[in-house]
Amino acid sequence: AVVSTQSGHYGREVRSMLSRLKSGNEDIDSAENQIMSLTLMESKDSLVNGQYDNANVIIRVGEEEFIDIEDEFRAAVCSTPSYKSIRITTVEKQNAKKSSMLQNIFKARCNALRDPNLVMKLYYCGGKGGTLHRILRDGFLPKDMVPGDFGIGLYFTQNPIRAMQYSEPGLLLMCEVGIGMAESVLKIDQTRNRPPVGYDSILTGERDVDHIGIYSHQRHNELQYLVFDSKQAVPSYLVYFTI
Repeated sequence: AVVSTQSGHYGREVRSMLSRLKSGNEDIDSAENQIMSLTLMESKDSLVNGQYDNANVIIRVGEEEFIDIEDEFRAAVCSTPSYKSIRITTVEKQNAKKSSMLQNIFKARCNALRDPNLVMKLYYCGGKGGTLHRILRDGFLPKDMVPGDFGIGLYFTQNPIRAMQYSEPGLLLMCEVGIGMAESVLKIDQTRNRPPVGYDSILTGERDVDHIGIYSHQRHNELQYLVFDSKQAVPSYLVYFTI
């Protein structure tokens, strides 16, 4: 009963913080720090009371959630002939407590974007170093920001085949990403570490570069979104697949 009461208290505090942030009565940095403190306190209390479980959850084949993910995934890849035989074998997600904690931090960050409602389901372009299981469990961290042609941050795409080029073989991470106001960027800048003034993220072009370092075309399948804050994205599912 004590644990339940404490958990309810933390939940009310976080909801109150999000409400003040949305109304403009709370500073984003202050809100993020306080929400982080509240979630850490909740984790500590749960651990002391033997309630804490950090394990991810397996979604079983045939469950409605699994079927929805499979349909979305196959619809995105099966237009490419060489991927028509692709098959999802397993899907993992965070446990409910961990998911709630990460969602609170993510929502606080999104509420501070210039367009808080522009949140997209995207595939993570990264994870070749074997980091995907940790990211699913703990969320994105500043150390996950990687250098790329358009800057140092987290890269995402709507195209799972595109994401496969950067991911650990046989694994893809599906995420929610706070895009906000996105600036379309064609010129390479590997030192960029923040979005342009007045924007929350950038939308990049394709990988074929001309002689002056400009991405001259923007085919839909080649577009990538880049965010520069690890709290601006939250992992949803880790998909295991075979081709």
